[in-house]
Amino acid sequence: GTLAGGMAHDLNNALAPVLLGTQLLRRKTEDVESRNLLALIETSAHRGAEMVRQVLLFARGHGGEFEQLELSPIIKEIEQMVRETFPSNVVVEKYLPADLWPARGNVTQLHQVLLNLCVNARDAMPEGGKLTLAADNVELSASEAAGIPEGQPGSYVSVMVSDTGTGMPPEVQAKIFEPFFTTKAEGRGTGMGLPTVLRLVKAHGGFMRLESTPGEGTTFEVFLPRATGAAAASAPIATEISR
Repeated sequence: GTLAGGMAHDLNNALAPVLLGTQLLRRKTEDVESRNLLALIETSAHRGAEMVRQVLLFARGHGGEFEQLELSPIIKEIEQMVRETFPSNVVVEKYLPADLWPARGNVTQLHQVLLNLCVNARDAMPEGGKLTLAADNVELSASEAAGIPEGQPGSYVSVMVSDTGTGMPPEVQAKIFEPFFTTKAEGRGTGMGLPTVLRLVKAHGGFMRLESTPGEGTTFEVFLPRATGAAAASAPIATEISR
């Protein structure tokens, strides 16, 4: 906790000039593309500052704040970031139902989960491919939940990140959630991304399903419990699809 607290303060000091610099540059430039890129940098810096705040809370013995939230805006923000920063040979598709249930969670932590999964998908497609972000309302029966590691029956919001990359053989799939395990070259990965994802998903009371075939791609599906007491949508289902 003491080490984490000290590092968090140092990171805060490092992020401060990034935020100030991007704000000043946005005021001085008239170029639309540059302003959009600076806005993205500023948003990411704010996310980093929020993660630092959560590290400080952890160091002091407190957890992140959870609230009822809509997942569609989070997924749309991730989609925008991916479109603007990933290579142009990565095609992005998004599928969101209009009546997506709310979940209870922490915005920054869920942003971290999805961004980690998207970055892994990008790295699995060095020659390009298709990255799909999708969400849906899911009712899991006892038999369906039994087929998912640590799955439980109930009402969930499913968020899926799928790629058409290299895929993973069974022996790699068995180890990917182990801390410091990585198939990336030295300097390209720490092996902490997916263990962090799994820890955060479990902290939300959720679980994950992994499907991967060598040469065909990988799909991570995150199941987050539906927010208690959420009213069912009365409007007919309409799906937002973007490419």
